[in-house]
Amino acid sequence: MTTTVALVLVGASLALTACGNDPAGRAMTPERARDAVVDLVEESTEAVGGDWVLYRGPDAEVCEQPDGRDGARFVYILEREGVDGTAPAADISTVEELWEGKGITTERFVSGGVDPLTGVRGGGGPVNTIGFNAYPQRYSVTGVSTCSDGDVAELRQAE
Repeated sequence: MTTTVALVLVGASLALTACGNDPAGRAMTPERARDAVVDLVEESTEAVGGDWVLYRGPDAEVCEQPDGRDGARFVYILEREGVDGTAPAADISTVEELWEGKGITTERFVSGGVDPLTGVRGGGGPVNTIGFNAYPQRYSVTGVSTCSDGDVAELRQAE
């Protein structure tokens, strides 16, 4: 019973910390949250290679912090047309390995049908969520930062 309670408390503590604080327990600044998601998305696209273009962001959005207050998170999306070089399966493996090396928990996905949509999504580590869609017609990497302290209206005015 004591072990179960201790594991539940440790798990809850880790979940709350991952939502808006850095490992030292300080609140995540909007700048650090933005930079973390931009860096990871760009590192992912560089690992795959090819010519990527900005689809969106990094855009500030309202999110809920662990204590219930509003905070700011950032969404950043890069995309590339078509397969460039290696097959989508090899690119998925490349991205998955990169993310797992950064402490991100990953999960591959494949849709049904004759021409399935494939990719990998993840969460944790330096971001809240990240996804790599490796569709034959178009690749995309979408990152969502952790929820940070910050006022979205003020952050949008500064952009």
